[in-house]
Amino acid sequence: MKPGQQKRKKYLDPGTVIIIKQVFSGLLVFTAVGIVLTSIWYGTRLLTFTIDKVTVVGGITIDKEKIRVEAEDKLNGAYLHLIPRRFIYFYPKQEILAEISKTERIKNVIIKKNSKREIGVYFEEYFPDNLWCNLGSVEGCYFLDKEGYSFAPAPKLVGESLVRYYSTENETKVGVNPFSQADYSTTREFTEKLAEIGWFVTKVEVDSARDAFYTISLGSELKTTLTEDAVKPFSNLETILQSKEFNHLKPGNFRYIDLRFGTRVFVNESLEGEGSENASTTAVSAE
Repeated sequence: MKPGQQKRKKYLDPGTVIIIKQVFSGLLVFTAVGIVLTSIWYGTRLLTFTIDKVTVVGGITIDKEKIRVEAEDKLNGAYLHLIPRRFIYFYPKQEILAEISKTERIKNVIIKKNSKREIGVYFEEYFPDNLWCNLGSVEGCYFLDKEGYSFAPAPKLVGESLVRYYSTENETKVGVNPFSQADYSTTREFTEKLAEIGWFVTKVEVDSARDAFYTISLGSELKTTLTEDAVKPFSNLETILQSKEFNHLKPGNFRYIDLRFGTRVFVNESLEGEGSENASTTAVSAE
């Protein structure tokens, strides 16, 4: 260097500086993401937060082991190959709920954390109360629970241990209430009151006008309206049966008793093949 000359400073090209900054920033981001992912990976696999037990409670006839296996199956694997599905704070609750709810006869399924390492599956079970069949058929029926909800197809059944219900408006299918709960409750109450006097119902048909037709064992029929509760028609029936004129009536020796018109009761004692229905219908007051 000659005397009097100053040393020149070297500067990086601006484009190079930008590239270096971008690389450095990228490394920082990559490192930060790596640290976060590593922390998530190991943190969500701590035994303290890993579900290792599924408890199943509820029902009587439903296989609890099958329910447990279904729940365990949904806990296998990981989200995005990162977070285990057994991590207590992100376990697939809705998936387990949806799968278990497919089980026949199961209802009111609840899934909750019992601890940081255990979840519980709690449920109730539908029990058959009666049958719902299509008109003119005794097959292809569905079970109804005590609230009139059709919860499962019924196998081919013989005998009369369950009352068969028919609707003139609805075709049988699962997962519906073919009758309003109030109407179904009324028919059940009337059926129970009849059983108390030894009259056992085998079939109930409900039409669009909310008239209910009860077939009694041995073939006789009672007609009521669901626009009133079960107490009134049953009280009128008892009054008729206690009268001297009709105290001989019992299932099998009359065709029908019509209780749809308040205290005005119509009794038809002619059986099938005995001539005109109108000719033998007697109107009587139940007051």
